[in-house]
Amino acid sequence: MPYAILRFQKKKAGGVSACYTHNERKKEAYKSNPDIVAERKSDNYHLVLPKQTYLREVKRMIAAAGCRTRSNSTVMVETLITASHDFMMTLKPPEQREFFERALAFVESKIGKENIIAAVVHMDEKTPHMHLSFCPITKGKNGMSLSAKTILGNQATLSKWQTNFHNAMSERWPELERGVSSMITKRKHIPLSVFKAAERLDKQFAEVTAALDGINPLNAKKKRDSALKVLERWMPEA
Repeated sequence: MPYAILRFQKKKAGGVSACYTHNERKKEAYKSNPDIVAERKSDNYHLVLPKQTYLREVKRMIAAAGCRTRSNSTVMVETLITASHDFMMTLKPPEQREFFERALAFVESKIGKENIIAAVVHMDEKTPHMHLSFCPITKGKNGMSLSAKTILGNQATLSKWQTNFHNAMSERWPELERGVSSMITKRKHIPLSVFKAAERLDKQFAEVTAALDGINPLNAKKKRDSALKVLERWMPEA
């Protein structure tokens, strides 16, 4: 059963630069992230190109809106958009782009196009996905304010986000299903870092399992060595 995936992660000012460095692939190498295939970095593309670094753009947006901030204010929200791996891989590149363009249009309709900082599609990892970053500026009775809470709300609001996102995406791809609402499962929202770590662990487990498949007394040493090589490749370098 394929699912469209939408995940939010709030960022304070101190976490914005790291997000920019990762999303915009500003590092020369990613030895600690074996999911990234350097040779495919050129396949990545933007649907919204950042005008400057995320932090500078965040500061510009906040100043232009005249919003007050505190040291612990959420100044940016990073959004991960993708779908089940098998589903994404059945789509040809033009249709994958259509998927992300449709998702971008959905988010724009909810938070305002003017608040989006960047939307970059990563094609250099296992599953194509988009990182969409926006500044949570809202308009209220007293003017403009910086409020991720107003946009993302509580568990019920996040569940509504998921339902609306599913409706928008399944209108084009009816095979996409709506996951069980967190209001029913009582599960908490999964942070992006945990979500991506779980994906990486799944991939690691699959490779180790494949390396050990069919082990017997005659090939035990060879299989063991093969599994160890897989584990060594996945271990981050110091």
